Amino acid sequence: MNGAAKMKVVCLGAGYVGGPTMAMIAHKCEDVEVTVLDINPERIAAWNSGSLPIFEPGLDKIVFERRGKNLFFSTEVERCIAEAELVFISVNTPTKTNGVGAGFAADLTYWESAARMIARVSKSPKIIVEKSTVPVKTAEAVEKVLLHNNLETKFDVLSNPEFLAEGTAIKDLTNPDRVIIGGRQTARGLKAIE
Repeated sequence: MNGAAKMKVVCLGAGYVGGPTMAMIAHKCEDVEVTVLDINPERIAAWNSGSLPIFEPGLDKIVFERRGKNLFFSTEVERCIAEAELVFISVNTPTKTNGVGAGFAADLTYWESAARMIARVSKSPKIIVEKSTVPVKTAEAVEKVLLHNNLETKFDVLSNPEFLAEGTAIKDLTNPDRVIIGGRQTARGLKAIE
């Protein structure tokens, strides 16, 4: 990029969606700095080792090729999010175990916690991308948490659901049968989608 600063993309969540998706972005966009974040140091250590924490055919080749160049794995969640322009959220969405919806509804506790932390550490505009299997309108809920907790920073929240199947994630990311990106139908929202 002729000395220009690389665009910084991070993903909060180093699991079955975040890891492979960010590895593919790093593979396809060598001029973008991609960092996969997680609060679990053992998971990040595994991503930084010779034995990845998940198996997907072709994933190891991509990770080993890009790691340390434009693909990084870190527990420095707050610092990396503060420096990023684009933040993917791919945190766990377990089923609720109590209260209304127990046994079948999604527990969005991790999502709300992630949004609060992003709002707290952000000092520059960010595009936030919901990247998981979550209920409809989760992006709107995330946007409300961000705006309620940080009035100075501009956030554009997009929804980009994943359609990965275990065992074919790299193939699915290389040749997706569909890509859906949704956001506000405003000038800024449309620019973020673009």
